[in-house]
Amino acid sequence: MDIKKYMGVKIKEYRKAMKLTTMELGSLSGTSQSTISEIERGTRSIQVESLAKICNALGVTLNDVLPISASQEKTDTSYTPEISQLTNIISSLSSDEVRLLTDILLKVNRLPQSDRESLKSLLNSLMNNKL
Repeated sequence: MDIKKYMGVKIKEYRKAMKLTTMELGSLSGTSQSTISEIERGTRSIQVESLAKICNALGVTLNDVLPISASQEKTDTSYTPEISQLTNIISSLSSDEVRLLTDILLKVNRLPQSDRESLKSLLNSLMNNKL
């Protein structure tokens, strides 16, 4: 797979993981919807500045969308786009924010499954309403 196609596939994976449309990603990154679509299909080259804006909008780094050389391959098979995004977001938080997020996640993890599903539904509803 050539580099344009590889990066397009990675960008699409991260966009889908965030449940964004190409139009929403375009708006967040200052890029047109058609350009995002062409990049994802690997039919359009992308300037580094535009790639950086798209990565920033997705909460990932340039390294997350560039091909990995054989010597740098990830050995953890559980590494997913969602984990990469979460790791990048967490690394940008202050120590206090990380502690707060950890406390929240620990409490959510201790909830009974039915309560977790209810909380998930509520949060999804709030996110879909862009509140």
